[in-house]
Amino acid sequence: MSKILITNDDGINSRGIKAAVDALQGLGDIYVIAPMFQRSASGRAMTLHRPLRAKRVTMKGVKAAYALDGMPVDCIVFALARFGSFDLAISGINLGENMSTEITISGTASAAIEAATHGIPSIAISLEVDREKHKFGEGEEINFTTAKFFLRKIAEAVLRRGLPKGVDMLNVNVPYDANENTPIEITRLARRMYNPSIEERIDPKGTPYYWIVGTQCPREVLEPGTDMYAVKVERKVSVTPINIDMTAKVDLGQLREHLGI
Repeated sequence: MSKILITNDDGINSRGIKAAVDALQGLGDIYVIAPMFQRSASGRAMTLHRPLRAKRVTMKGVKAAYALDGMPVDCIVFALARFGSFDLAISGINLGENMSTEITISGTASAAIEAATHGIPSIAISLEVDREKHKFGEGEEINFTTAKFFLRKIAEAVLRRGLPKGVDMLNVNVPYDANENTPIEITRLARRMYNPSIEERIDPKGTPYYWIVGTQCPREVLEPGTDMYAVKVERKVSVTPINIDMTAKVDLGQLREHLGI
């Protein structure tokens, strides 16, 4: 029987986790380890400056479930220490898309990357949402039916065949208006998804405070073949193969000569 780990940076109460559990029923023993609270944009952060607290929770259709008061990466480390290795790790179904090279900021993608560093075939799956307020909620109004369909389809293939050589994880993004007949596009990462900036506001005592805000890159600059083009322009499901070795594919001798070292 396969062992499947599920996490999600939206937190243990996210309907996206429950949707993932439902989608993977019958494929193996399912374990859920997820943050107690919303941890979006936590990236590869780990909790090293204080102890972690874990709470056993009841969740239908799983072998064991824990809520951890840490980050998504912590959840992977905890799961491996507690239950040993897994045959597949799923991070999602996340509320809001995770695309472009900015997946390094994403807690969703980073959890899958962490699992991949331990040799576990991993899938990060995110569902585009059509309203900003949905990105940081628990998914009360979201329909996960199509995302569940594609998660099961891809998970079955990975459990059966593994991942191709050179691929450590898959980053999957499903448009909010997709259906089961929506085409799947194999893509590369776009350069960036948002143009971030700082917005200054003044509190009631006259002290400034700051929000990091951002505008999404306009559609007209998106490149064909990228994850953002597939989802935002073509309205296709994007599947991007990720290799966790970020070494640039260059001639190392030429680089030495270029740097004069």
